Amino acid sequence: MYSIRETQDFYPLSLLYQESGLEVTPGHTPPQGTLSMLRCEDSETGELVAAATLQHRAGHFVLAHLAVVSHLQGGGLGSQLLASAEHHAKQLGARELWLVGKVPGFYARYQWHTVPREMAPPISRCLTCSQFQVDCFPSIMKKELSFDV
Repeated sequence: MYSIRETQDFYPLSLLYQESGLEVTPGHTPPQGTLSMLRCEDSETGELVAAATLQHRAGHFVLAHLAVVSHLQGGGLGSQLLASAEHHAKQLGARELWLVGKVPGFYARYQWHTVPREMAPPISRCLTCSQFQVDCFPSIMKKELSFDV
């Protein structure tokens, strides 16, 4: 059994992000613009198994990071964490959420849509990186968040 909760401790999340191949430098201080950090842990052991970070960049709400430990990928934790992050973003007032995803097929299953680079806001350094679409192929994606009445 796993539980998702908000945390203020960025360091273990930063280690997971780096181990998962995300461009994050491990550290104790969350990146500028961080609004919320979600930690998914094993309910029995307290082990960190997945995490997500919401940020505000260039006037936009951004799912900056989402990672699941490799041995649990494909088991539904990423989907649960994504739903929690989207819900949390709505609670913060987001009407849309952006990301730069290395696994766009995963996000597309949850109504995220690819946005052409030239139409995307400046939410990531990926947009100006010389390796973008050369040997690094993330997709810039957006999701309109619906509000239940």
